[in-house]
Amino acid sequence: MLNASIEVFKSAAAIDLNEWLDAGRSERVAAAYILFGQEPYFLEAGDLASKTDARPKVSLGYVERSSKILDLPVGNFQGQKFGKVWSLTLDIPRGRILSIIVLAPGNFLTKSIIPATALSFNTNRDALLLDDTKVEYAAEPRYVLTEPAFGQDASSEEQAYKGPRTSAPLEQGTSYRDVDRTVLITRGIRTAKLNGLQVQVGTIHGRVTLRGWVNTEEQRVRIGEIAIAASRLEVVDNQITVGRPPGRK
Repeated sequence: MLNASIEVFKSAAAIDLNEWLDAGRSERVAAAYILFGQEPYFLEAGDLASKTDARPKVSLGYVERSSKILDLPVGNFQGQKFGKVWSLTLDIPRGRILSIIVLAPGNFLTKSIIPATALSFNTNRDALLLDDTKVEYAAEPRYVLTEPAFGQDASSEEQAYKGPRTSAPLEQGTSYRDVDRTVLITRGIRTAKLNGLQVQVGTIHGRVTLRGWVNTEEQRVRIGEIAIAASRLEVVDNQITVGRPPGRK
């Protein structure tokens, strides 16, 4: 649904797909945002970032059609091949691509979820690169597809985080995205009136770690649900323990 009249809709700039680079210029994209009452999240060409903004804008990167991204090969900077782009997950109201789903070569049931922000175009813009090693990539959560059968439609689900657990000191990223996610989860715990529990929240590179102690399994599950609602199931590592911290009676 679009909150605009048919006249406003018809006045929007048309796109010539044969002149894609022109259509992706920041001023052209910003004009579309402004026409429909939205604030551009990026800097227009020639503008400078404000040091007083809580969230400084950055220049708009290379813009590409989603149809062109599908089937692009995906690898890392070391030349290892992971597969090709199978699909995208979109947050339409916020104007974001959340993740790229990569189909592994030779196995049509193995699909992996990669955060869109972890990928970049190669020099020729005919492939996507992940700044990761193949070993680390193997620990990424999988996207499990159930093919249609016996009159049932196809379905899919994202597996929970199953990477290695760590007992290292809880880390907190300094990026706006990491800080905001931790603040949102912490606020959600307070709103749920789960105060007084010894729970730590840390977000780094988009991954959320929950650690500490709670009194009941219901509290542990509830805090996990709050973290998942503020992020995604596959990036939450719930290490909360039910019971009393060591040294407490």
